[in-house]
Amino acid sequence: MKAIVRTSLEPGCMEIQERPIPEIAEDEVLIKVKAVGVCGTDLHIYNGNVVTGTDVVIGHELSGVIDKVGAKVTKVKPGERVVSRLNVGVCGTCKACLSGNPQMCEHRTCPGHWVDGAFAEYMKIDEKQLLTFSDGLSFEEAAFTEPMACVATALLERTKVMPEDIVVVFGPGPIGLLAAQMAKNYGASKVIVVGTAPDKELRLPLAKKLGADITLVSGEDDVEKILSDLTNGEGIDLAVDCSGAAPAINSCLRMLRKLGRMCVIGLPGRREIPIEWKTAAEKSLEVIFSYSSTPTSWNTCLSMLERGAIDVKSMISHKVALEDFKEVFAATGRGEVIKAIIEP
Repeated sequence: MKAIVRTSLEPGCMEIQERPIPEIAEDEVLIKVKAVGVCGTDLHIYNGNVVTGTDVVIGHELSGVIDKVGAKVTKVKPGERVVSRLNVGVCGTCKACLSGNPQMCEHRTCPGHWVDGAFAEYMKIDEKQLLTFSDGLSFEEAAFTEPMACVATALLERTKVMPEDIVVVFGPGPIGLLAAQMAKNYGASKVIVVGTAPDKELRLPLAKKLGADITLVSGEDDVEKILSDLTNGEGIDLAVDCSGAAPAINSCLRMLRKLGRMCVIGLPGRREIPIEWKTAAEKSLEVIFSYSSTPTSWNTCLSMLERGAIDVKSMISHKVALEDFKEVFAATGRGEVIKAIIEP
């Protein structure tokens, strides 16, 4: 089979290779991969900014069809359409696992990082990770389940959108566009999406199409004054940072009302960034960090997709074959892509 393989930790060291179709164990299934989303993390891996294993197949936002099942597999069968959670190798007995958060188990291994992932014609996984979906949902749409689950865990399960919240989302990439839609669906009275100048052509107009009440351009609009005026000087209820950029993070802290809430989804490029800690303390803010996704968030997101509650079709700007991954990674890095789907 063909697969995109990371050959070393240096930037750009990925290539198409011919690999054997994976052999499955008794509790595993073989998935014929139909669609895989290109995640920002995949681009960071390609650019040499994220450590993974080498000689590893990259990719993790997948949907596909079960091709073969192991002898002890009972819950799914060949021909079913599936998405896959990513909690490989979890222990099941630590506090994280027992509290319903296996994504935080220290034994967890994520496909596309340390074990072979989904940028391939086939991928194997244990059956406990799988969720089935109906014929009414396309493979391309279903491939959004993983990034949606990350947003749902952060925004809906951990931070929580309250009725009539005024919500500001910084960063109109795929995660920010999903967050804006979820906030609106879960009762926000107003959703404001803030981007930068390169977002004016593609992403901010799409944010408006997907339901944002207001879009603003940081560096051109006086974002903090506009939102202060909107709230009569009180401040917004909930800020969602999907950018990982220090200026945006500090702007969130300043624009929040006292006792406001901040949902942190974006990851900064550096380990340390300057944060206005005292601003957060003086306002008694709740700042909620979130990483990866709970198993329950996947069920929530598949339901939203199958009900049409979230529009992901409009976010797909590119569909390409495995062989075209370098071109689509480069276009993503230039900000010319909203969401790319690779179809093995």
